[in-house]
Amino acid sequence: MKREKKISKRILISAAVLLILAVLAAGKAAGMLKEEAEEPAAAQEQSTDALEAAPDAQTEEQPDAGTEQEALNGQENGGSEETPGGDGGLTEEEQKAAFLPDYTSAPLLNTTVIRDLSMEVGTSETELRFNWLSPSARKGQVRLTDTESGETKVFDADCSASATVPGYYVNKASADGLTPGASYRYQVGNEEGWSPEYTYRCPEENLDSLTFLVTADAQIGQSDMEDPSVTAERWDSVLTRLAAYVPEASFLFHLGDQVADFGSEEHYGLFLDHLALYSMPLAPAVGNHDVANETSIEENGHPGGPYFYEHFNVPNRSAVGQSQYGQDGNYYFIRGNVLFIVLNSSTSQGSEAQEQYVAQIVAEHPDTKWRVLAQHYPAYPGAERSHTDCKEYLARIADANDIDLILGAHDHVYSRTAFVNGLCETLNDYPYSSGSVVSNPEGTLYITCSTSSGCLYHEPDSEIRIVKQGQPYTPMALRFDVTDTELRLRAYLVDSWTVYDEYTIRKE
Repeated sequence: MKREKKISKRILISAAVLLILAVLAAGKAAGMLKEEAEEPAAAQEQSTDALEAAPDAQTEEQPDAGTEQEALNGQENGGSEETPGGDGGLTEEEQKAAFLPDYTSAPLLNTTVIRDLSMEVGTSETELRFNWLSPSARKGQVRLTDTESGETKVFDADCSASATVPGYYVNKASADGLTPGASYRYQVGNEEGWSPEYTYRCPEENLDSLTFLVTADAQIGQSDMEDPSVTAERWDSVLTRLAAYVPEASFLFHLGDQVADFGSEEHYGLFLDHLALYSMPLAPAVGNHDVANETSIEENGHPGGPYFYEHFNVPNRSAVGQSQYGQDGNYYFIRGNVLFIVLNSSTSQGSEAQEQYVAQIVAEHPDTKWRVLAQHYPAYPGAERSHTDCKEYLARIADANDIDLILGAHDHVYSRTAFVNGLCETLNDYPYSSGSVVSNPEGTLYITCSTSSGCLYHEPDSEIRIVKQGQPYTPMALRFDVTDTELRLRAYLVDSWTVYDEYTIRKE
């Protein structure tokens, strides 16, 4: 009955989507000239509202005025040029009206016996990793078909009884040998039940350019704020827009707190069952809501189970960084000239183990040009309710291993720090206003992504190392474009697809 109500609701949403898009199309055709006249003024007003002035001591060097204005208006690669189908030409209000779930382009996973399918990044660009739950005890498979040649390859999964979902079995499989630039159809399961068929396009083999996306704190299940299905539908809208507007993205980070209630299988299903996640590899991090804690133990009467491990299949997973009751741990992967290291900030093993882990991974891959570290807890909290204590060990890690960028979450507030050295001191000799371009900086940049589902908004709180922060009360996502000489950030308000902040690091 619950599934029938859920599907009926999604049918109604689909009808509403079609109706709204039809109205938008008619309105756009009728008012094209008016939009062209009004859009520049609207964009100027919006960018002025979004920009916050950086501290005076840190803005002695101002970026080129044309470059900053272009960044704030979101016109260079952030506006119409980047949005397929001409959607970038919509006004802000039309963008918000078109910010809708996608329940029509393919069958949802919940129409089959397969549950909780997730597709993760592989160890390289030509590998994908899959994770799913099945009621069958028989080993599952991934069937991957090249859409051009018609060749089908089959990859066997490791299968074991689930410790978290009674009557189900966890399947983990890796599909390697993918052809860069090729498109594929795939299914997972076995003869006792298959998932729907989904599509995936392997990124082109381009070591000179990389685009990736960052989301955080979907935190499905904030029942004291709203019904979980409402949050899940807004999360679906975010994923749908990211997949449509940034199809060149190689993968999507989600920096922890996938769910609000540890141990809720329903919330995991609402986090994962979205069409966009079946075409874009995920790089998940462990959040504090994703592990057992005193509250969950008291409520359940036991520590629970390895929920993160049983729902995600990450590459190069390490026993270092595991939680007290889980099998999560740290992991890493490389894309082009970028080394990505993902830490479990809720580990019970202590900061020394984390420092040793990062040093080892960096030593094994000394030739990467850029080094990015990601974890759930931010080093420098920018929210009044955020309580973390990891700035000293992250500063030591960053300083000892030449880390360029550290990504965090947890705050439900957006923030960007100054460049910070190994003593947690800010380096004030660089421009920090939005749109700035900095060449060969010392220190490390720390960026915290706000909630990408709008599940819960916290209020900003001052922190001396933060030079840009804000609470726009709308879902946010980050886009990064990396070349051999440049790492460029754009922070988006996803519902209106406008640039909230932009910053660029150059290595010359």
